[in-house]
Amino acid sequence: MNAIRQIVEVKDHKLNIELPENFDSEYAEVIIFAKDESFDFEISEKEKALMRKRLAESKEEDFEDWDSIKHNFL
Repeated sequence: MNAIRQIVEVKDHKLNIELPENFDSEYAEVIIFAKDESFDFEISEKEKALMRKRLAESKEEDFEDWDSIKHNFL
């Protein structure tokens, strides 16, 4: 599963979300949080590199299918 995180402007109580060309799903789950204007979430290049390294080193057996575990969280 891929996730897309965007900060978008709200105009007249509406959002406009542009999806990438390779997004070919018929439906999307959308979760909306109000953004505190004084807080910008930044990930440093060092943190990004660490996340990429850990993802590259991960094995398929390290992950569980969401459909099989979601009952634990919902």
